[in-house]
Amino acid sequence: MSAPPVPSDGAEDVRAGNADTGADPPAREIVVGVDGSECALGAVRWAVQEAARRDAPLRILHAATYLGRPESSGAPPPELPRARRITAQAFTVARHTAPGVQSSTEVVPADPVPTLLRAGAGAQLLVLGSSTTGAADELVLASVALRVAARSTQPVVVVPRQRTEPAGRPAVAVLGVGDGADDEAVALFAADAAQRSGVGLSVLQTRPPRRAVPSWVDDDEEWGRRFPDLEVHRSELPAARADHVLRATCPSPLLVISAGESGLLHRTLDNSHRWLLRHCTSPMALVPPVHRSQQEPQGEVLAPD
Repeated sequence: MSAPPVPSDGAEDVRAGNADTGADPPAREIVVGVDGSECALGAVRWAVQEAARRDAPLRILHAATYLGRPESSGAPPPELPRARRITAQAFTVARHTAPGVQSSTEVVPADPVPTLLRAGAGAQLLVLGSSTTGAADELVLASVALRVAARSTQPVVVVPRQRTEPAGRPAVAVLGVGDGADDEAVALFAADAAQRSGVGLSVLQTRPPRRAVPSWVDDDEEWGRRFPDLEVHRSELPAARADHVLRATCPSPLLVISAGESGLLHRTLDNSHRWLLRHCTSPMALVPPVHRSQQEPQGEVLAPD
């Protein structure tokens, strides 16, 4: 059972109504998860800038597992002010970063992974911060970002704490992780992101030639036909390891890769994905496999990592 949101007071929590004016329906929201950390605020800055590029509203979500049940007298949980401070700070950062974006906040007294999965299912994008530093002990930690990306039916962008801002660098699409349809989903997402940001696109094919599948993503002419105004550079790095991919693609304003398969027991991504998320200093978009994006969101069932 999903936990109900906790109503919050204050101007930051007001959502604009969608009046029936006959205009085009509003864009689906972008959801960003916050926990009060600096890396989460970095994710808010990235998310609200992306919301501005997409002309979409921003929903700031805090899953507060520490909230107890309301008092028997009907009073709100005593920890609620702490939760409201977290969302209020994130709201202030969003407003200062992109004042024109409609932003709202929500506190949900539940575990973050299922809460984010449910919220992201109806959004066009889910954004999370990552506090990883590349330390060896982080390899065994199943962070919220890893667990959400392994189950989400919508693309998840993970914004690292230590982020570079490369001027003039292209966005990157890493292909060859999933099947042909997954490559196409990654290519379309990356091309759209590059066009919105006004940068070029670098396409890196990592699939070995013997495992190649017919697809338009390997056809220069088809890229030109579909995206005539986008500068696209294609290259190949067959069977590349994660560190090879990182050296070949970063720094970048956005690295886009298929989230791949999480397995029958829904493990938290494979070692290559996890290594990239630990070491990449660029925002990294994980696009769900095509078959997963067509499913209803489900609760997570995790195997030990």
